[in-house]
Amino acid sequence: MAALVALVALSAGRPARATDVQEFPEIGTEPLGRGGAWVARASNPLATFLNPAGLAGQESGALANVHLIFNKVCFERQGDGAKIRTGGGLDYPEVCNENTGAPTPLPALGGVFRATERLGIGLSVATPNVYGTLRFPETVAIKNNVGVTQELPSPQRYMLLEQDGIALNITLGAGYEVLRGLRIGAGFVWGLAKYNLSNANMSINPDPEADGSWLDPDTADVRAKLVVADWFMPGATFGVLYSPLSTLDVGLNVIVQDAFDAHGDLETKANYWTNNGVSDNPVVSNSADVEEGLGHFRLANPLEARIGARFHLPRRDGAVPGAVRDPLVDDVFDVELDVSYTRNSAYDRAMLRFPASPAVPVQGTPGAVPQNNDIDFKVKGDTIGLRLGGDFVVLPGQLAARAGAFFEPDAQNEQYANVSFLASQRIGLALGGTYRVAMIDIEAAYMHIFVTEIDNGDRGKLLVVSGDAKGGAFRSPYGINSGRFRQSANVFSVGATARF
Repeated sequence: MAALVALVALSAGRPARATDVQEFPEIGTEPLGRGGAWVARASNPLATFLNPAGLAGQESGALANVHLIFNKVCFERQGDGAKIRTGGGLDYPEVCNENTGAPTPLPALGGVFRATERLGIGLSVATPNVYGTLRFPETVAIKNNVGVTQELPSPQRYMLLEQDGIALNITLGAGYEVLRGLRIGAGFVWGLAKYNLSNANMSINPDPEADGSWLDPDTADVRAKLVVADWFMPGATFGVLYSPLSTLDVGLNVIVQDAFDAHGDLETKANYWTNNGVSDNPVVSNSADVEEGLGHFRLANPLEARIGARFHLPRRDGAVPGAVRDPLVDDVFDVELDVSYTRNSAYDRAMLRFPASPAVPVQGTPGAVPQNNDIDFKVKGDTIGLRLGGDFVVLPGQLAARAGAFFEPDAQNEQYANVSFLASQRIGLALGGTYRVAMIDIEAAYMHIFVTEIDNGDRGKLLVVSGDAKGGAFRSPYGINSGRFRQSANVFSVGATARF
């Protein structure tokens, strides 16, 4: 039997959500600058997705925002597989993704129509707020025992070589003020996504060393690329916005969405790695030559709920907000605290299957793609996060400054850590501002995200798919993710909102 992509499936199933273990808060420039504390403010067209109750009371308008994500992930191999077999065992260097200086753009578009004084209708099209494309080197330079540098397979290759693609949420929603100060809303979400995912797999399992340790193979791996797509992931967003006092808003939002349930094709390249670089003439095969769409991948989309309270000081004593909400005009400042719940326990595993018949051969190896390629995540469980942020109006109706922060607790089972799926504790610090010119708000924001380092020593238990049937498992005989993981990210965002 031979091998295929499986571990990279960790990164594939996130077409949309607010803050699960693979994301940061939030879509949109204004929410980002507040650290994601926005559910009780919901004051621009992105409320269509984030809290549709906030569509009620908005003026008609349109929005265009874009995030630029600079993400850095590094891995230092330890324990079994910390050495590659070449030359009797050579140490791997630490490796980081190659695209740290190339940003991933995450655009968001939205519009709202004020149908009546009480009814607002919104449409938004936005990517999920994920960390974006990752590209790791296929080889690393290692000096051998005689001092000669060789280009050998990279240490993270079994987890990930490359992930990229496109994902969008198209949301149509409405908000209605049922009573003075009480707004409710709902929206229908059409999610879609297509991903290109690549990693390395073992064609045959290596034998243990005399002392019981394991060395990684050097030239016996298969490079695999999986392309999967799901063009319809229905979902819904529900919201409430309640203003019991002229100084207090309370917001609630719940988002549910169907799983990422995708079919696609697998390309394999046997004899790809050499003792010095990669081959210009690997043996290539493609599952689409047997039948299109044979690969079946499924990953749950976890439910998320958020509740927040926003204190704001009206510019006029005793002022009661009118039918149109405009914090840049109405308020001196505001401060909001949100609590988010995410059902991250849904990330128990990803399913990746190929049929027994028709079998998918892997040219250049003796066998075919295994049927069961499921991957265990074993996330610790559901999580509760915090977001704190606010605005200060420097010039009424013209200029506001904002800042915020978020906290997400550790949900990572360190024995199953992966460069494409780090769920350790995250803290984000953000700032931003809005400048109004006539009917247009120009916005900018920045966030830095700190991700707690993971070091599982030699305790990694993540197994890569193998073409070797020993034990009937078609998995590597040792964990390929033992070591130290580091990540940090910077998010820059700009945008504009026009009111009509």
